[in-house]
Amino acid sequence: MLRCSKRKFSYCSREVKMGLFRSHCYSIYCNSLWSRYKVATLNRHKVCHNDILKRLLGLPRWCSSSLAFARNGVNNLGVIRRHSVFSLRSRVELSANSIITSVRQGSAYVCGPIQQRWLGLLFVQSVG
Repeated sequence: MLRCSKRKFSYCSREVKMGLFRSHCYSIYCNSLWSRYKVATLNRHKVCHNDILKRLLGLPRWCSSSLAFARNGVNNLGVIRRHSVFSLRSRVELSANSIITSVRQGSAYVCGPIQQRWLGLLFVQSVG
Protein backbone atom coordinates (compact mmCIF):
# COMPACT_ATOMS: atom_id res chain seq x y z
CA MET A 1 0.00 0.00 0.00
CA LEU A 2 2.79 2.44 0.85
CA ARG A 3 4.48 1.86 -2.51
CA CYS A 4 1.19 2.59 -4.30
CA SER A 5 0.68 5.73 -2.22
CA LYS A 6 4.21 6.86 -2.97
CA ARG A 7 3.57 6.69 -6.71
CA LYS A 8 0.13 8.17 -6.36
CA PHE A 9 1.38 11.27 -4.53
CA SER A 10 4.78 11.73 -6.17
CA TYR A 11 3.64 14.85 -8.02
CA CYS A 12 1.99 16.49 -5.01
CA SER A 13 3.62 19.50 -3.39
CA ARG A 14 5.56 19.15 -0.15
CA GLU A 15 2.73 20.97 1.68
CA VAL A 16 0.16 18.44 0.45
CA LYS A 17 2.42 15.54 1.45
CA MET A 18 2.92 16.99 4.92
CA GLY A 19 -0.82 17.49 5.24
CA LEU A 20 -1.32 13.83 4.37
CA PHE A 21 1.33 12.81 6.89
CA ARG A 22 -0.28 14.89 9.64
CA SER A 23 -3.78 13.62 8.94
CA HIS A 24 -2.82 9.94 8.73
CA CYS A 25 0.20 9.59 11.03
CA TYR A 26 -0.74 11.87 13.93
CA SER A 27 -3.93 9.97 14.71
CA ILE A 28 -2.53 7.08 16.71
CA TYR A 29 -5.58 6.36 18.80
CA CYS A 30 -5.14 5.38 22.43
CA ASN A 31 -1.34 5.62 22.26
CA SER A 32 -1.43 7.39 25.63
CA LEU A 33 -2.62 4.09 27.13
CA TRP A 34 0.27 2.03 25.77
CA SER A 35 1.93 0.80 28.94
CA ARG A 36 2.63 -2.87 28.36
CA TYR A 37 4.54 -2.65 25.11
CA LYS A 38 8.20 -3.57 25.20
CA VAL A 39 10.78 -0.97 24.25
CA ALA A 40 11.67 -3.02 21.16
CA THR A 41 8.05 -2.91 19.97
CA LEU A 42 7.87 0.86 20.45
CA ASN A 43 11.18 1.26 18.60
CA ARG A 44 9.85 -0.73 15.63
CA HIS A 45 6.80 1.52 15.57
CA LYS A 46 9.08 4.58 15.61
CA VAL A 47 11.18 3.23 12.72
CA CYS A 48 8.02 2.59 10.71
CA HIS A 49 6.77 6.13 11.44
CA ASN A 50 10.13 7.57 10.33
CA ASP A 51 10.17 5.44 7.16
CA ILE A 52 6.71 6.64 6.14
CA LEU A 53 7.88 10.26 6.19
CA LYS A 54 11.07 9.48 4.28
CA ARG A 55 9.25 7.47 1.61
CA LEU A 56 6.61 10.15 1.21
CA LEU A 57 9.35 12.72 0.65
CA GLY A 58 11.44 10.42 -1.54
CA LEU A 59 14.37 10.46 0.89
CA PRO A 60 16.81 7.56 1.24
CA ARG A 61 16.26 5.30 4.23
CA TRP A 62 19.67 6.13 5.72
CA CYS A 63 19.10 9.90 5.94
CA SER A 64 18.47 11.60 9.27
CA SER A 65 14.89 11.23 10.48
CA SER A 66 15.28 14.08 12.97
CA LEU A 67 16.38 16.42 10.21
CA ALA A 68 13.50 15.32 7.94
CA PHE A 69 10.94 16.00 10.70
CA ALA A 70 12.49 19.36 11.61
CA ARG A 71 12.84 20.62 8.03
CA ASN A 72 9.26 19.74 7.19
CA GLY A 73 7.62 21.05 10.35
CA VAL A 74 6.01 17.78 11.41
CA ASN A 75 6.14 16.02 14.77
CA ASN A 76 7.98 12.78 15.33
CA LEU A 77 6.40 9.86 17.17
CA GLY A 78 7.83 10.90 20.54
CA VAL A 79 6.25 14.35 20.33
CA ILE A 80 2.92 12.89 19.21
CA ARG A 81 2.91 10.44 22.13
CA ARG A 82 3.89 13.10 24.70
CA HIS A 83 1.14 15.39 23.45
CA SER A 84 -1.43 12.57 23.69
CA VAL A 85 -0.29 11.62 27.19
CA PHE A 86 -0.31 15.21 28.41
CA SER A 87 -3.77 15.79 26.94
CA LEU A 88 -5.33 12.65 28.48
CA ARG A 89 -3.60 13.11 31.83
CA SER A 90 -4.77 16.74 32.02
CA ARG A 91 -8.36 15.73 31.27
CA VAL A 92 -8.25 12.99 33.92
CA GLU A 93 -6.74 15.31 36.55
CA LEU A 94 -9.31 18.07 35.89
CA SER A 95 -12.38 15.85 35.54
CA ALA A 96 -15.24 16.32 37.99
CA ASN A 97 -16.87 13.04 36.92
CA SER A 98 -17.40 10.87 40.02
CA ILE A 99 -16.22 7.65 38.34
CA ILE A 100 -13.04 9.25 36.99
CA THR A 101 -12.42 10.90 40.37
CA SER A 102 -12.77 7.53 42.09
CA VAL A 103 -10.32 5.87 39.67
CA ARG A 104 -7.91 8.83 39.94
CA GLN A 105 -7.78 8.47 43.73
CA GLY A 106 -7.10 4.72 43.63
CA SER A 107 -3.67 3.19 44.05
CA ALA A 108 -3.92 1.49 40.62
CA TYR A 109 -3.96 4.93 39.01
CA VAL A 110 -1.37 6.53 41.25
CA CYS A 111 1.18 3.69 41.18
CA GLY A 112 0.11 1.69 38.13
CA PRO A 113 2.00 1.02 34.90
CA ILE A 114 0.16 3.66 32.90
CA GLN A 115 1.08 6.41 35.37
CA GLN A 116 4.69 5.22 35.42
CA ARG A 117 4.85 5.28 31.61
CA TRP A 118 3.25 8.74 31.55
CA LEU A 119 5.78 10.12 33.99
CA GLY A 120 8.61 8.56 31.99
CA LEU A 121 7.36 10.23 28.81
CA LEU A 122 6.56 13.63 30.30
CA PHE A 123 9.55 14.24 32.54
CA VAL A 124 13.15 14.08 31.42
CA GLN A 125 15.29 12.22 33.89
CA SER A 126 18.66 13.77 34.68
CA VAL A 127 21.65 11.56 34.08
CA GLY A 128 24.23 11.33 36.87
